[in-house]
Amino acid sequence: MKTSAARSCRYVLIFAVVLVGACGGKTGPDTYTIITASIVQPVDHQRPGGRTFVQQVHVLAPSGATKDAPVFFNLGNEHDLSERDLVGLYKAYGEPGNVVFIQAEHRGYGQSVTDDADQSVPYWVAIEAALADYHRVVERFRKDYPGPWMGTGYSYGGGLAIHFAAKYPGDLKVVLSSSGVVDWPFTMDAYDRGVRANFGEAGYKRLARHIVNLEPKKPFDEAWLEREFLIAVVHGATQYGRYQALTPLMKALAMLPTGAFMKTLHWIDRGIAKEGAWRYASSNAKPALSRQEKITGRWDWRVWRFQQCRETGVFEVSVKPGGVFTRGRNDFIGECVSLFREYPATARGREWSP
Repeated sequence: MKTSAARSCRYVLIFAVVLVGACGGKTGPDTYTIITASIVQPVDHQRPGGRTFVQQVHVLAPSGATKDAPVFFNLGNEHDLSERDLVGLYKAYGEPGNVVFIQAEHRGYGQSVTDDADQSVPYWVAIEAALADYHRVVERFRKDYPGPWMGTGYSYGGGLAIHFAAKYPGDLKVVLSSSGVVDWPFTMDAYDRGVRANFGEAGYKRLARHIVNLEPKKPFDEAWLEREFLIAVVHGATQYGRYQALTPLMKALAMLPTGAFMKTLHWIDRGIAKEGAWRYASSNAKPALSRQEKITGRWDWRVWRFQQCRETGVFEVSVKPGGVFTRGRNDFIGECVSLFREYPATARGREWSP
């Protein structure tokens, strides 16, 4: 067993070094200009004269773009947005020379926050308000870029794009919804089905065994954090293209004892993902959040957890007992109450859906 574990660890070292090298490339653009802009948005669109916040917007304009060039408008979803994100989209779609790329950060994420010192309960982060923000972005930037606009979104953002097009039909000519979520029940087992398909029966059972070993005594204790971290790694390996190469590696590593398995996953997370999985886990357990902490982008997953409790639901459960996702409805309700001091509206059956 020790020999097998040692081999696995050596494999991890080699594999991780290769991945780090592959992910470390830099872009050196000379053919476009990026503008970091902003737009002042009302906290409550029903009260435009009230409090405001500043929404961050990025524009990438190729040097050869004409005045009436089409606009690729990305509706931000549950994370902060940077110039690098916009460049990534531009490159992913073939670096078109006559398409302007614009992205707008979702309210409540990244720098697009209110001036409240306490951001623990971001009551103003709501889907309808975010859509109204995007509508005002289109109105403002269409003056500079009058060509046809295409709205895009991915996962949660894909659902936003569909709903946005229905609510503001005059804003877009085309909608691109990638993996758009259109059903928003309080709990769902669809993700569990995907994990089973990606990891196979044997790999899935190994993950489930580790989940059992990480059963917490109470919410947000050390075992809870480790279990949430493992779930985050599973997310990365199955959902994000740049990390899907980790899936066969995780299958092999899952044969290790739980302690060694988790230690290795933390090492990979630090080396490859800049602790993205640990950020997810620790954000979902953080009892309070200040504005100073919020604008670092480090704790954005906590805002998404608030949205899940308040509006979207889609908490993950397993298809059947003995799965990777062991929490149930009452567990999620309890966690929502602990974090945000209110019973989750989504648990009352009020689903949001485009």
